[in-house]
Amino acid sequence: MTTRDRVRGAIYGHLVGDALGVPYEFTHDIETVEWRGNGTHNQPAGTWSDDGALMLALLDSLLDAGFDTADQARRFLDWRDHRKYTPDRDGRFDIGGATSQALARVADGVPAEEAGDDPDALGNGSLMRILPIALVDPSASTAELVDRAHRSSRITHGAPACLVACALYVLITRELLAGGQDRSSALARSSELLRAEYQGQSELVTALDNLLAWPTREGRGHVSDSFWSAWDAFEASDGYRSAVVRAVQYGNDTDTTAAIAGGLAGTYWGLDSIPGPWLNGLRGKEVVDRLLDRLVRRLDPNREPRLPAMDPDFTFSMSDLDAMEDHAEWHRIRRPRRSG
Repeated sequence: MTTRDRVRGAIYGHLVGDALGVPYEFTHDIETVEWRGNGTHNQPAGTWSDDGALMLALLDSLLDAGFDTADQARRFLDWRDHRKYTPDRDGRFDIGGATSQALARVADGVPAEEAGDDPDALGNGSLMRILPIALVDPSASTAELVDRAHRSSRITHGAPACLVACALYVLITRELLAGGQDRSSALARSSELLRAEYQGQSELVTALDNLLAWPTREGRGHVSDSFWSAWDAFEASDGYRSAVVRAVQYGNDTDTTAAIAGGLAGTYWGLDSIPGPWLNGLRGKEVVDRLLDRLVRRLDPNREPRLPAMDPDFTFSMSDLDAMEDHAEWHRIRRPRRSG
């Protein structure tokens, strides 16, 4: 499978997962997941939400302006105010509280990287859109990717828990994009690289420790729960369909969990793994394809992304390994927990 196949799978995997989850958002006890419309937001089938729109806005910014958080924030406002990045320009129907407040501050003139400075904003609003950081420049160094994930997150979510979850997701996606086949190893290696980047930064080390030890998977809006719900849905599955269905079956923030899981699954299994009726039923594909065509032209087909060499003197904490192994054993074969 080529890098281009994985990139297309990543973007469409995110959007299809989002659209699959939209009608089920805030519901529970989901036995059967179907590709359908109406539901919570009364949207037509195949409609992505703020998750997909802001992911596309970030992708558009990265392709046009390089890495520029002021430009990213401006495009987020284009979505909020001018219906950009939505299927058929039909406008937004949902926005998270922290994102809404941060974008209001940007509109009032607050610098982009200072807008999301609420330390209590611990939601998944930056994690849900961060995927393109890993795709546009896959040969960037670990330090560059981590810095970009942090700074882009800060536009709406600057708490350490959010920065760390975004950075880890980006590093995992890079591993999968490079063809890594062992999902547990991709998680462990990415965690190791991130811990090495955080040496001497106690607040970020603590946030990473807290993320790796996070105990619940309930599909909720907290960034750590959202990260692990999506990861476990992906890791426990044998294909794209089962990954996003598992993600939706957690209930609660179904569109975001499925979008995050779908980005991983689409990267791992490629575009052809997404069910044809779902892909064909996605609204607004012309919006997506314009961006994807620019992205894949940018990728040199003769240059696959390279993973960095590890520092031979760096050792991964056994407590990290133990925590992840305990969680994997507990969650791998367990059905998503339903919230009552």
